[in-house]
Amino acid sequence: MTRAIEQETLTVFESAPGGAFVEKTHDFPQLGQYDVGVAIICCSVCYTDTMIASQENGVVVGHEIVGRIHQKGPGVSSHLQIGDMVGLGYIRSTCLECSSCLQGQENVCRSRMAYTNRMDGTLGGGLANAVVWDSRFVTLIPDSIEPRHAAPLTCAGATVFAALYGYNVSPTSTIGVVGLGGLGHMAIKFAKAWGCKVVAISSSPDKEHDARSFGAHEFICTTDPKALRSTLTRMDYILNTVSGDIPWDEYIALLNCNGTLINMGLAAGGSMSIPYIPALFNQTVVQKMYAFAALHGIRPEIEEVEMSVRGCAEAFRRVTDQQARYRVVLNVPQRLAL
Repeated sequence: MTRAIEQETLTVFESAPGGAFVEKTHDFPQLGQYDVGVAIICCSVCYTDTMIASQENGVVVGHEIVGRIHQKGPGVSSHLQIGDMVGLGYIRSTCLECSSCLQGQENVCRSRMAYTNRMDGTLGGGLANAVVWDSRFVTLIPDSIEPRHAAPLTCAGATVFAALYGYNVSPTSTIGVVGLGGLGHMAIKFAKAWGCKVVAISSSPDKEHDARSFGAHEFICTTDPKALRSTLTRMDYILNTVSGDIPWDEYIALLNCNGTLINMGLAAGGSMSIPYIPALFNQTVVQKMYAFAALHGIRPEIEEVEMSVRGCAEAFRRVTDQQARYRVVLNVPQRLAL
């Protein structure tokens, strides 16, 4: 039987100045009616985490979380059981009553609680050995997907899957994927399994081999100034995963008539020369994503690091410096495992 989480066992890694992290111990927070206590197995690092950690000290980030349920509040649904492996993402909870929530768009709920919000001692995100979460925002993970692979799927996988699903991309479509990082490499894998013709677009010529191994049918290297203008391939969709402004006119010119540009990148300073198009997805879509990944054997490319003061700093540095190939997963060490 899985033992209960004891108060003295909650350890977190808080952001500190200069890209450092500090290990701290806290009392385990009290569970609410619909909460679950989750013993974390691992948490991968998203670029969003690095941005928040660099801007705010004393925060516990991490929203690509995988763990096992150790405690249940009295109102938790019977479909979630002690010992179940679950994924936790960007949203900790919402009101579930407003028009946005009722339409399956919980991510724009005005009462949304993100993973970094400190409320009732919940302490933040997944750089920890345990966490409390609203059970209505956890997702069961198929047994065939290992925790280390499931963690990046929770955000990176769900985000690009939601684009394919939400924009009704058909198997006959040609889709260009801009950027071959944590999001981009998953977009290529999903789009290939979706049945699309996939064109990888990257500024790194050394990533052509990887892109084709992930399923790309064509590769365009943008360091060649003529590459975008000379390609004869026209695309029904272009999915941008680059965090920065890019030459939008040149990319839009690659689209077929009535083609769609889907932007998932964030520009420095928060401003872009085109409107930002958010990828809206709810728990149902995340569950579909896990099922699709399990069915087609889709797994992210990962590097594994121990979750520690040093490990967190190194993982965040690699992501910030764009050295990760392609997602860094922090594993809770045995000394902290529950």
